[in-house]
Amino acid sequence: MTTLDRPATRTTARRGTTGRTVWGRRLLALAVVVVPLLWASARTLGGGVDLVNTGGLGLVDDLLGKALDPALDAQFLAVVWRALLVTVAFALLGTAGALVLGAVGGLVLSDVAWGERPGRWVGVVRVPLRGVLVAARSIHELVWALLLVSVLGLDPLVAVIAIAVPFGAQTAKVFADTLDLTTRGPLEALRVAGARPVPALAYGLLPGALPLLLSYSFYRLECAIRSAVILGVVGVGGLGQELVVSLQSRNWDEVWTLIGAVLLLSAVVDLWSTRVRTGLAVASCSDWSSGRTGATASGSRWVRWSGWALLPMLVVAWWYADVSWAGLFSERTRELSVRLGDDLLPPALPPGGWATLSAGVLDTIAMAVLAMAFAVALTLAIGPLASRPRRDQDGSGAGPLRWAGWAVARLLLLVLRSVPPTVWAVVALLALFPGILPGAVALGLYTGGILGRLVAEAWESVPLRPRAALQDVGVPRPLAGLAATVPAGVQPLVTYTLYRFEICVRDTAIVGVVGAAGLGRLLQENLNAFRFPAVTTLLIASFVVSVAAELVGRRIRRALAA
Repeated sequence: MTTLDRPATRTTARRGTTGRTVWGRRLLALAVVVVPLLWASARTLGGGVDLVNTGGLGLVDDLLGKALDPALDAQFLAVVWRALLVTVAFALLGTAGALVLGAVGGLVLSDVAWGERPGRWVGVVRVPLRGVLVAARSIHELVWALLLVSVLGLDPLVAVIAIAVPFGAQTAKVFADTLDLTTRGPLEALRVAGARPVPALAYGLLPGALPLLLSYSFYRLECAIRSAVILGVVGVGGLGQELVVSLQSRNWDEVWTLIGAVLLLSAVVDLWSTRVRTGLAVASCSDWSSGRTGATASGSRWVRWSGWALLPMLVVAWWYADVSWAGLFSERTRELSVRLGDDLLPPALPPGGWATLSAGVLDTIAMAVLAMAFAVALTLAIGPLASRPRRDQDGSGAGPLRWAGWAVARLLLLVLRSVPPTVWAVVALLALFPGILPGAVALGLYTGGILGRLVAEAWESVPLRPRAALQDVGVPRPLAGLAATVPAGVQPLVTYTLYRFEICVRDTAIVGVVGAAGLGRLLQENLNAFRFPAVTTLLIASFVVSVAAELVGRRIRRALAA
């Protein structure tokens, strides 16, 4: 029985909700936001510790002064071009590996694929597989890269595997959910007709899910580009490595050239991915972020051309990045893997014991809370301008000034999310002393670029009729737009904020590696000192914090939906 079949229950529930109950819920929601923010601010600003590094402000001024004078000599541009191609190759190969892992894991986890009575082996495999996938995606790809470097060295395969493993774990979850939400009528008809399991899946289930699976695949490629830049921190190559080297060498003109290359690459991939998703009737990345997949379509010529182009692109990427499986199966790798496993177990506390570990956990949470506060502030400031102007019902549209504001806002969001948080952290550490604040600023800028895009796309779907009604009664157009959009845009803002907070907790490891606070910094320090038992403990703590943030976020989203 559906909810619509129970009108009496809904009426009773509404009558039982008093004004006092509503205000109580509002105060509770306010406390959920304000109390963690006050605590995080007190932990960051308290203790009488200096925050601003006045000696580094001159370096920031030098960096900004070179913005209009980037390095454009032919020799350095050749280095940038090669680094850009390496970054694209890592992203393509990592995404391909993630899709293979996601397809296998998604089929195993899907309920529809196996019917009401799955085989015994499916039930046996599912439980440990779910645990492995949760653990794999809770550890950031940069941490995977740091561990793999200790076994494989600076092999290009490190970047490919570091992207493929956590992305594959996430893809498996999304693929399983997509298959379970696909219309199962054709599959059931083939099963009743006596078709074998594999042909029944291939002809009865996959055709209906294929547009959404392809759409998510291109969305993953869009995310993999950013991850491939981040992985440059460990020294495996690409634009990220060149950025870190230029920043450490204080070659500010080279930094701006590399940032321009990152922005150009991100813009091209964003446009390509958006065009593909539009052809598949999943037009925005906010659809995937929120779990709303919408209607499917058969695709467009652009989608087909993109699909045919991917295979030769993967072959070229494999050749250009000089990736080889030989290092993965060599005797040296086996010995180092066994040694690493022995070193990691049993877990041990880092120097300083429980006090150091608990301080790292609290610093991580505080950093994520402040980062999301910065990100929400940026979203509220930029998001309304970043929403594409639309025509009113009478056919009138926005003026040139509004379109110019939209273009500037979109460009600013692209800059914020394209520059890796590691780079933002290095810049922040020029002006701020190491601690929670530089990490929170770096993650806040990066997350603000992503959150602003998600919310802007969601606000673009808000109906225009309320705005038109307000304008009809004499309300000025800007005020009418705010009054009609803001209340309807609160829910997507809250939903995406909670979604990004879960990811932000995981991303604290990135900025910790380059000198900020939290578990990431402890992880880097213990890896450098070869204290591998402490590394295991820190990975477990990071896993627990990530899962706890995911569970809390899911509980709050369900409460808001109810």
